[in-house]
This record gives sequence, C-alpha cells and structure tokens, in this order.
Amino acid sequence: MENIKKNNRIRKNILPVWGTSLLLALALIFAVVFTACADANGLHNQTAADVTFVFKNFGSISGDYTIPGNFNNWDNSKSMISMKDGNGSSAPVTISSANIEFTLIQTGDSGWLRPWFSAGVLEGNGVDRGTAGNPYQNFYIDGLDLNSGEITLVIDGSDVTATPFVQ
Repeated sequence: MENIKKNNRIRKNILPVWGTSLLLALALIFAVVFTACADANGLHNQTAADVTFVFKNFGSISGDYTIPGNFNNWDNSKSMISMKDGNGSSAPVTISSANIEFTLIQTGDSGWLRPWFSAGVLEGNGVDRGTAGNPYQNFYIDGLDLNSGEITLVIDGSDVTATPFVQ
C-alpha cells in the first residue's frame, strides 16, 4: 500500500514537470519554425541587398530596357528601366550574390541587341563575351556588401570602359 502512495506522489510531482517541459519545447519549435524568414527561393538567413541600377551617359538611347544578369537567370522579358537620352534608373532589385554580371538591352530583344555597345566607343568592364559568340555579359562587379541593405550601383558610360561603381 505504501508503494502505491509513493508512486502516486511521484506521478503527481513528475507529470506537471514533464507536461510543462513538453509545452515549452513545443513553443520553442513553433517560434523557430514560424519566425525564421526565408528569401524568395526558400533559403533561410540568406543575405541579400536591394540594388538600384543607375545608367548615365549612354549616348542617346531611349526606350524600355531590361537588365538581364546572373541574378535573374538572364531574363530579358520584363522592362526594368526606361532610358531617356542615355540615362535611366531601375527600381530596386533584390540581389543575393556579392558578385554579379549583367547587361543592358532592349526589353524582349531576341537577338540581344545592345545599341549602346560599340567596340572602341563604349564597352562594358567585364570580359565581353559578346565578341566570343556569347552576348550575355557586358558588366561585372564583385564584392557587393549585401549586409548594407540598399545599394545604388552607378554605371557611367562617359568613359570607353563603362565601369560600375557603388554610390
């Protein structure tokens, strides 16, 4: 009889501890699962910055342009920037790589025409793969500080080699 009383005391003392511990563990799991934020690709704790591309002094080109690059799978189907007399700026683009390559072309151009590119007159700062049969890159920049949150990337075409720089 005494063992039964002893077991009942243990149950009365241990059950609330186990129940409380279980509730706290579940609360911790829910807090971690539902408060961690993922980027658009579902990656947690991905460092990224919002980059605004500013193009200036690109001759007299005007119209709707896009900025395909390795950060958007070279998609040239959506207008990202309106150029007027060689100048324009994009809305912020979320970039999750510190090293990017990109170009500036007319929206939806199936031939990747870059009317601003003219050998010896105005060229990108990266290896221009367009001269080797691959028209995808004209600009390359590395070392973007993705922890800064917002970056303005200026590409000035007033020099033969239009070099991007962070403003």
